[in-house]
Amino acid sequence: MRVSKLLAGVAAVVCAVTSATSASPAAADPPVGTIVPPIEGYVWGWQPAVASYNSATGYEYNSAGGAVQVSRSAVGRYAVRFVTMAGQGGVAHVSAYGANNICTVSSWGPSLGDEIVNVRCYTAAGAATDSRFIAHITNRTDGAAHGYLWSNDATPPVGGYTPSSTYSYDSTGQPVTVFGEGTGSYAVALGAFGQDIGGDWTSGALRVTAYGAAAVTCQVMDPAVFVDPDVLRVRCFDTTGHHVNSRFVLSYSRGVVPMSATVNNYGLDPAASGWSSPSNVAPVITEIDEDGDYLVSFPGAGSAGGHAFAGIMGTPPMFCPIHSWTVSGGAMNLRVRCYQPGGGDFNPAVLFNVGVHTGAAA
Repeated sequence: MRVSKLLAGVAAVVCAVTSATSASPAAADPPVGTIVPPIEGYVWGWQPAVASYNSATGYEYNSAGGAVQVSRSAVGRYAVRFVTMAGQGGVAHVSAYGANNICTVSSWGPSLGDEIVNVRCYTAAGAATDSRFIAHITNRTDGAAHGYLWSNDATPPVGGYTPSSTYSYDSTGQPVTVFGEGTGSYAVALGAFGQDIGGDWTSGALRVTAYGAAAVTCQVMDPAVFVDPDVLRVRCFDTTGHHVNSRFVLSYSRGVVPMSATVNNYGLDPAASGWSSPSNVAPVITEIDEDGDYLVSFPGAGSAGGHAFAGIMGTPPMFCPIHSWTVSGGAMNLRVRCYQPGGGDFNPAVLFNVGVHTGAAA
């Protein structure tokens, strides 16, 4: 079995999510012969206590051209509706914004011609809470390297399993396989990542989001610490920092369009990082304080809107929400703050991957 060395640290990218609820994010197949175009949508859910609103901040996107609606059904429960954007399969990600909260995807899928993503948000202690969030959904399959999967089995069988082809994709054409490695520990064979392990992965964006109705965080591990670097390793934790079995959504992309930029930081030294930016200028990483607070600036990637996320990779257990993203001087600036289980500040002495997509790229 191949086992991966994974990015360690933080991933930052702007994204969007809506809501749906079911044991699986599935929906009825379209009529035979129907051509279903690729879908992509994202939103910044910025009004956590409002019952329902249309997002019109510029930080939303609907590939079908329809509205993006956010509704709140209970404390910490949101549904993002991409009007007229019903699609098939793909993956959805979500992350909290601006606070030390935890947000998960509870389901997604088409409904009455629209695409819906269901979101759950919690305090760092695990209680349901209203929260701002960033969400993103796509079933795109373009890019130099692109792969994703919904791991729908929290306790994979011996020998692993292949996720549904509706909710998984690998640009290399290889089967995607998920293996269990103990409580809350998983190995994912994803060819799109494996082919890049020689170095190109440092210019890619890698993300994992816990799936379900519990306050769980998942993170990928540093590829350098495992024997076989072509398989990703995922670890999931509860709010006390203990391993917990969980379903999850994982995606890896490199070379998507339009503009995108990523940086993999090694000891806060961008010169030693793999990165890509439309301006071909190295990003700048600034440690704001010693409590896990960072500013990542991508020169030449400054475009209004877009979607961003942050997710810690490596050990120990941490989670890293985006606290703000702004454009100034032609640069996209992402402020990322990292927390330990329970929500306390933490200065992550680990590697991290940060990315930003400023357009409709997955």
